[in-house]
Amino acid sequence: MILSQFAPMGSLCRWLSLACVLLMGVGWGSVAMAANPTEVAPKALSPVAEVVPHTPQTVAQQRLEAIGEAMQTIRLCNRPNCRYRDISVEVRPISGTDSDPTLEYEGTINAIIDRPSGSLDKAHYRLAFRGGRWQLLGGEEVSDVSSFFFEGDTYEVFSTYSTRSRKEKLADARSSLRVGYRELYYRVFDQGRER
Repeated sequence: MILSQFAPMGSLCRWLSLACVLLMGVGWGSVAMAANPTEVAPKALSPVAEVVPHTPQTVAQQRLEAIGEAMQTIRLCNRPNCRYRDISVEVRPISGTDSDPTLEYEGTINAIIDRPSGSLDKAHYRLAFRGGRWQLLGGEEVSDVSSFFFEGDTYEVFSTYSTRSRKEKLADARSSLRVGYRELYYRVFDQGRER
């Protein structure tokens, strides 16, 4: 009679023992997971940071020099020697360090424009290296009779023959507008972005 009263208690003890063993197993697994989470967590579920490949400054420099070489093929008027000459490029880092994958560069191109004029015409262009490509930001071209200022796809011209400046889009400019920037923007670059 006494044994029959404790029979339900025995099965209860067995259930409690089993529950304790399961809890201990879960606890030990948690300790193992905390000690080395990369082995327990599947790689497919781990967060992945998108890494933008870093372009070394020497590569960015070479690509800007190639752009400068392409500028030498541009004719700026009907005369055969009406071209860019004495082209120089410069590349400078603008953020981070050489080991920083988000490093970007700024660049400049300076040149003399050989045109039939009484003085040396000069060109200065500003560029930025973003997303793995050079982008033409703007610049200026100065001659003895006019000054052109460029920002993206727009230009503004100041002439000694007029008291007013004129601001327009490059796409809307007349074909008689022979500025190097427009040729650079569309022929060397693809609407200001490196091809």
